[in-house]
Amino acid sequence: RIWAGRSFADVCDWLFGNAQIKGRLSYVQGLLNAPSPQIYDVSQVNLTALLAEAYRIDELLSAAKQQLAARAADVSYAHLYEAVLQLNDGANSCPACGTDLGNVAQNPFERARVGLQQLAELAAIEQKKVQHDQALSSALHELLIAMSSAIRALVAVSPEELRIANLPLLPPTSAGEWLKPWLDNNQHAWLTLLNLVVSIEKKDAESHLILGQRHDLAQERELLDGHRSEIERCRTIRAASLQAVLDAQNEVAQFEVANHELVVEVATEAQQIAHHKMIKDTYDGFLGALRQYLDGLPALLLQGLGQKARNLYNSFNRDDPPAELLHALWLPLAENGKIEIEFAAEPGVRYDALVILSEGHIKCLGLAILLAKNIDQGCPVVIFDDVVNAIDDEHRNGIWRTFFEDDLLAGKQVILTSHAEEFLHRIQQELGVQRAQLIKVYKFLPRGGEHHLRVDADPPTKNYVLLARASLAAEEKRDALRHSRPAIESLTDRLWTWLGKRGDGRLELKLSGPRANWELNNKCVKLRGALGRVLNPHPAMPAVIAALDDLLGINGGSIEWSYLNGGTHDAQRDNEFDRAAVLRIVDAATALDAGLAQLQQGR
Repeated sequence: RIWAGRSFADVCDWLFGNAQIKGRLSYVQGLLNAPSPQIYDVSQVNLTALLAEAYRIDELLSAAKQQLAARAADVSYAHLYEAVLQLNDGANSCPACGTDLGNVAQNPFERARVGLQQLAELAAIEQKKVQHDQALSSALHELLIAMSSAIRALVAVSPEELRIANLPLLPPTSAGEWLKPWLDNNQHAWLTLLNLVVSIEKKDAESHLILGQRHDLAQERELLDGHRSEIERCRTIRAASLQAVLDAQNEVAQFEVANHELVVEVATEAQQIAHHKMIKDTYDGFLGALRQYLDGLPALLLQGLGQKARNLYNSFNRDDPPAELLHALWLPLAENGKIEIEFAAEPGVRYDALVILSEGHIKCLGLAILLAKNIDQGCPVVIFDDVVNAIDDEHRNGIWRTFFEDDLLAGKQVILTSHAEEFLHRIQQELGVQRAQLIKVYKFLPRGGEHHLRVDADPPTKNYVLLARASLAAEEKRDALRHSRPAIESLTDRLWTWLGKRGDGRLELKLSGPRANWELNNKCVKLRGALGRVLNPHPAMPAVIAALDDLLGINGGSIEWSYLNGGTHDAQRDNEFDRAAVLRIVDAATALDAGLAQLQQGR
C-alpha cells in the first residue's frame, strides 16, 4: 500500500532514512518546522490606487474651494448669520444696537435664520469642502502608511537597491507637504519606489507558494504518520514473531537434546517408511497398469478375430450339414463376456456358444479362435497338444484337412501331439510323399517298469508310397505291392474328392457279386476317364493322367494287379512277381502322389 513493488526494508529506508539518505518523514517535518515566510502585502497596484485616490480627493477639494472663493461675500454673510444665531440664546435686544427686540423694525435673529436658509447651498459646499479636506487627510495618511510599509519591506528584501535609490525620507505623520518631494521631477522618486516594489511582489509570490506547499506538506505528514504507525505495528508483530521463533527454536533444541536417541530412531524409521512407500507406490502403479492391461487384454487378443475364427470353425466342420455351420461369430471384448454365434439356418438369432454347442463343437470353436490368433499374429510356430481329444472322426477329418490341405499353416513349424494313432497315420498319408519326408516323428513308448521316458526318435513312416519304395529298394516285391495297394486307394480317393469339388464326381464301378468289393483296377479306369473329360484342366493334370495310364498299362489280369485287386492276403502263390511290373506300379504311385499334390496346391 505504501510503495508497490518495493520491499519492507526499502519502504523503511525511504520513510525513516539511513546513513546515505534522509527519510521523507523527517524531511517533511523539517520543512513544516521552519519559520513561516513574511508576507509584506505591498504592491504597485495598491500604491498606485492610493495615490490616485489622493489625487481624486484633492481635485474635489480644490473644486469646493473654488466654488467657495467665487461666493466669498456669501460666505461672509453666512459667518455673520451664524454668529448672530449664536447670540440668540436668551437675547432680548439687538446685539448690534441694543434696541429692544420688540421695538426693532426686523428681528436680527429671525433675519439671520432666514438668511442661512437662503444660503443652504453654500453650506452644502462648505460641508463638502470640510469632508474632502478630511478625506484627503485620511487618504494621505493611508498612502503614507503604505509607503512606509513598502520602505520597511525593501529594507528586508532589497536593502542594497533601496540604498542606491536614495529616496526621500517619510515623515512620521501625514501633516504638511510631505508628498511633494516624491512627486517632484516628474514623480522620479515615486516611480523609483514602484519599481523597487516589484521585488517585494516577487517575494510575496514566493511566500504564498511556500505557504500553499506547507498545506500539502501538512497533508503528506499526516499520511506519512499513518505509514509510520503501520510500520511500527509491523515491526512490533515481526519482533514478537521472531521472539516466538527463537522460543520455539530453543524448545526444539531442548527437545532434540532430550530425545536425541528417539530422533535418530525416527530418522532411521523414516527412511524405511520412505522406502516402503516408494515400493507401495510403485506396486500400486504397476497393479493399476496391470489391471488396465488385463481389462483391455480380451479386446487386444480377440480384436478382428471373429471372421477368421468363424471361417476356421466352418472348415473344421465341413462335413456337417450346411444349416449347422456358422453365419456369424462374436467374441467377447470384456471380462465375463459371452461367445455368441448365429447359425447359417437362423441369421439374426444369436446363441450363447458355450450353452448350445456340444463338447466337440466347443473344442473346435476354441481351436479355431486360437489358430486364428496364431495366423493373425504371424507366429512362426504352432503347437497342437492332443488337438483331437474328445473330437469325433468326422471332425478330425475336417481339422487335419484344414491344417494341411488349406495351406493355412504354410511357412509355420507345426508341432502336433496326439494319442490318436489313426489320426497321425491319416495325416502322413494325406500330406503326400514330398511333405511326409519332411516330418520328424517322435514316438513315446510304454514304460516297462523303468522310471524314465522311452522315446523312439526314428519310427518308420506311415506313408504307403514311401513304404512301397522302401520295400522295393530292399527287394521285398511282395511288401512293395502290399504297400502299393493302400497307397493307390488313398491317392485315388483323394483324386476322386478333388474331382468332385471341380465338377461331377459320380463314377460307375463294377462289382463281381452282391457283397463283393470293387476292384482297384476298375476304379482307376473310371477315374482316368472322368479326368480326361475335365474342361480347362490344371497344368498338373497331364502328369496325373500319365501316372494312371502307366499304372493301367500293366495287364489287368497280371499277377501284380491280381494282388492289388485282391488285397494283401498271405495266400499260397507259386509264381514270382515281376520286378519290372512292381517297379512300374511303385513309380506310377509316386508320380500320382506328386501330381495330386500339385492339383491340391492349385485348388
